[in-house]
This record gives sequence, C-alpha cells and structure tokens, in this order.
Amino acid sequence: MTQVPDILRPSFRRYTLLVLMVCMFCHISPLGAQQLPLIRISVENTTSHVQTRAVQRFADKLAEQLSGKYEVQFYPAATLFRDADLFRALAQGKVEIGVPGTWQFDRYVPEVGLFLLPSLYGRDASVAYGLMESEVGRQIISAIELGVDVKVLGRWIDLGHTHIFSTEGAISRRSDFADKRIRVAGGIGNTLRIAAMGALPSTVPWPDFPAALKRDQVDGVLTSYETIASARLWEYGIDTVYEDRQYFAQYVPIAASQFWDRIPQDVQQVIINTWDELVDAARRDAAVAQVQSRATLIRNGASITLVNEQHRALTRQQLVMQEKEIVAQMGISDNLYTVFQQFIHQVESPIEGNGLE
Repeated sequence: MTQVPDILRPSFRRYTLLVLMVCMFCHISPLGAQQLPLIRISVENTTSHVQTRAVQRFADKLAEQLSGKYEVQFYPAATLFRDADLFRALAQGKVEIGVPGTWQFDRYVPEVGLFLLPSLYGRDASVAYGLMESEVGRQIISAIELGVDVKVLGRWIDLGHTHIFSTEGAISRRSDFADKRIRVAGGIGNTLRIAAMGALPSTVPWPDFPAALKRDQVDGVLTSYETIASARLWEYGIDTVYEDRQYFAQYVPIAASQFWDRIPQDVQQVIINTWDELVDAARRDAAVAQVQSRATLIRNGASITLVNEQHRALTRQQLVMQEKEIVAQMGISDNLYTVFQQFIHQVESPIEGNGLE
C-alpha cells in the first residue's frame, strides 16, 4: 500500500475532507436536484373575486395531486398577465393555463361571439348551458382550440348575467338608451348589441373607469353586480340598474397546446378531472355572489328596474332584426349561424306556445 509522507498528511486529510464535503453537498443540495416543471395559472380578477377564488381552489388541488412532479404557481389580479394579453402569452410559452372571459375571445375566435348575439339577450342561464351541450357548442370548442392553439379543459364557470348600471337614473327604461355612453369590457358582439339599442359603446380601460364616472365622461357600464360591488362603484355615482340580462358571462379554462402536448396523458387526465370537480361548486358560488352583491347595491341606495320576461322578449325581437348584420361584422360563418338559429328555434318553440314571443 502506498504511504503518504508525513509532511503531506495534513494537506491530504484536508483534501480528502473537502472531497467528501463536496460529494455530500451535491447529494443533498437543491442545486444538484432536477427542477420541477412549472404549471403557471393566470387570472385577471382580484383575490376577492368569485372567479379567482374558484381558480385558486383548482390550483391548490392540482398542486396537491401533482406534488413532486410539477410545481403549480397561481397568479391572480393580473400579476402575470391581463386577460387581453393572455392568448399571446400562452402562445409564447410564458404561462400554461388561463381562464379568460368569453368576451375576450371574439377578436380571435368569432364563433364565441354567438354568446353575445341579440338572440341570447335576456335569456336564462340554462340556454347558455344548453348551447354549449349542442352541436353549436362542439363547433365553438373546436374553433377555440384551432383559433388560439389551446386545449379547452372542460366546462366553463360562471360570472353570471350582466346588466346596465348607470349614474343618476340615466337608464331606467328601454328608451333611455338613446345616445347614452355605455362602457363595455370587451367583445365585438357587446359593442354591436349596445349600439343596436341606441347607446354609444365606450372602451374606457377598467382602471380609468371610476375617474371617467367622476368626470361625467360616461353614463353607465355593462357589467355584473359582483363587479360593481367589488369596485364599490356606488361611491362614484352608480345608482341605477336596468336589470335586463344583456348576456350570460362565463370564463373558459384553456391550456397552451405546446404545454398540453408535451405532458403525459395521465397528467392531462389529472388536470381535466381536477377542473371538472370544481365547476358545479364554482357556478353555485357565482350565483350566490351575484345575489349578495345585488343586496349590497340596494343597501347603498341603488334603484333597480327589473325588466320582466315579456319586455326582454320584445327587445330581443327588435334586436334580432339586426342580428344578421351583426353576425357578418363579427365574421361568424353562415353555416354555423344556421345551426345556431336551429338551436334558438328549439329553445323558443315551447315559449311560442305560451304566447310570450
């Protein structure tokens, strides 16, 4: 056996100790471990919003299900991306999953604009659900997946019905819409429908909207009770509600295709199942949130005009006369619109028998 000279023994011992420490460090250090792949989930709403709370539960459950395999990161309140920028971010691989509102899609996927057409004005939520379960819904899903290169993860969750909220009694009857400046969140269909009612649609950014109200630059807004209450907009002059069910707002869960295509099939199924398990509760929570927010507005002095079914039907009939022109401007295909009309006819057939249409 080779002997180490006495003069070198201290240095040899220090060298041996250093080697052992480096080996141990590499074995236990996170720097030596493989970093888990990320699943980043982005939403635009604040942490108190009913949609954000639902997606937070999804993210938490997903992190639990995929523990040790993926790192799940949740970004609320547009801390990662605004919904208007989400589609580009998904395509660029900067985020894996988002849950934007239906009104964000029709710039890229005209077919989603069907939910904003006059034919759905004033309808119950069940009509929107039924549309998604029909052949029209299947075509819309395909159009979304092809149009923005994503995977739709399952059923959509609700925000709820939207109405017209205005200042100082600006809109309390159908005739009041004439030349009123109404802010819309997005959606070509929303803009065209509001214009068809005689109002002037406006695209004031949401952060600037309270100041626009104070400066009398707008008369009202197309939104939901939940949104009004979360922003406390009665403090900025919103005191009148024309409750007419302009459209039924929902959020669509989508994953970037480049992310989806590279993950194992069992992980895909975990994501799909985890999302589906929360949908029913999320829809119930949204309905409760709208009721609670409505009560909050009443407590703060809001006056509500409840538009009954017959008046909604009459307005819908008037608006539908302009629907083909709206469809053409939105870029919805004639074939899909024909299938959509067939669905609407099936919805209306029993109603017509009651003499309400």
